Amino acid sequence: MARRASSGINTQTLLLGLILISVLLGSGYWLLTRKPKGFDAPVLEIAQALENSRSLSGNKYQITGKLIDRRIEVASLVTLQVGEGSHPDFLSIKVPADFQGGNLNKHDQYTFLIEFNTDGLAVALDVKQL
Repeated sequence: MARRASSGINTQTLLLGLILISVLLGSGYWLLTRKPKGFDAPVLEIAQALENSRSLSGNKYQITGKLIDRRIEVASLVTLQVGEGSHPDFLSIKVPADFQGGNLNKHDQYTFLIEFNTDGLAVALDVKQL
């Protein structure tokens, strides 16, 4: 007597489909929750910048923090809070008049690409909002 072909659900196909769906959902979650990358520059040691910023002139760094103040005059001067806790550090950054980095909002997190000028003042070259 001949055996009937199985008409049930193929477990291998079901398992492969579940694996594919979980990989797609995991990669989608990773893409949506990852933070933007910084710049291709070393991270600024804030203690070194506060101690003697003139020694850093001509060098490019990246720094991440919360924008807490913005003064608009001939060129903008923004203050970035670096670090949290009871003793945060603050760094003033000059934003040139021809800066094309977009609108900078207070209390938002930013990563600045900065270069120190000969006076030891940090000048923004580029910015990314986190």
